[in-house]
Amino acid sequence: MTAPFSLTQTILASDPLAYKSATQSTFLTRASEGRVSKHHLGQWLSNDRLYIHGYIRGVGRLLSFLRLPETVEDKADVSESTKLLHWMIDALVNIRREEEFFVRTAAEYGISLDLSDKLEGLRRFETLFDGTSPGGGDKAILPWLESAIVFWATEKCYLDAWSGASARLSAVSDADEDGGALRREFIPNWSSVEFARFVDQLGEIIDSAVQREMALWQNEGEEAIKGELLDRALAKWREVLAAEKAFWPTME
Repeated sequence: MTAPFSLTQTILASDPLAYKSATQSTFLTRASEGRVSKHHLGQWLSNDRLYIHGYIRGVGRLLSFLRLPETVEDKADVSESTKLLHWMIDALVNIRREEEFFVRTAAEYGISLDLSDKLEGLRRFETLFDGTSPGGGDKAILPWLESAIVFWATEKCYLDAWSGASARLSAVSDADEDGGALRREFIPNWSSVEFARFVDQLGEIIDSAVQREMALWQNEGEEAIKGELLDRALAKWREVLAAEKAFWPTME
């Protein structure tokens, strides 16, 4: 039996080289080795903290146009828009907790979060989040698709980037340039099973919504709908990959 079409897995496999560039960098390698100074880590965390603020704004914009069912739903068949609402609410709670974790941990390790310069990646993400709006035109199928792809893509890249760093971890040493903050605190948090499960949940919501739309057009136009949704998703996927690549600071 043929497996159902997965939009997220299709875009994930669409450009392996660009994905590698977005999830692998000298900064990540040095982070796994304890060779990122407190200064460099503080600068990057400061950018990541402002990324969080943009993320929050993006969630708000998405919620402003997310259309929910007007009738009571059967618990056995909850719509993807309702599931997306729940995911976004959880995302707001999680990312606010994440910012508090940044500030608390940085203080414990004597890391300054005073921003000097915005990374190009942060600027790109701010543009993406602040541009959150219905996609596909006035009569679009799944007008929230592009926005959901942006959130899934950035979370997926972040997870895979830090999971890769986690896989290369050696024992924390007193010689760690950041005092052990990355290898003891941050990397385990950013590569956790709970985080991976959360990212997968959004991917499942997106895939389920696309499969539902394709089923509605099963007898006519299914491939056209599939192609339209894939093209829209790929456009945002490429923007996120470019932003992620530019979000990792240059390390000499």
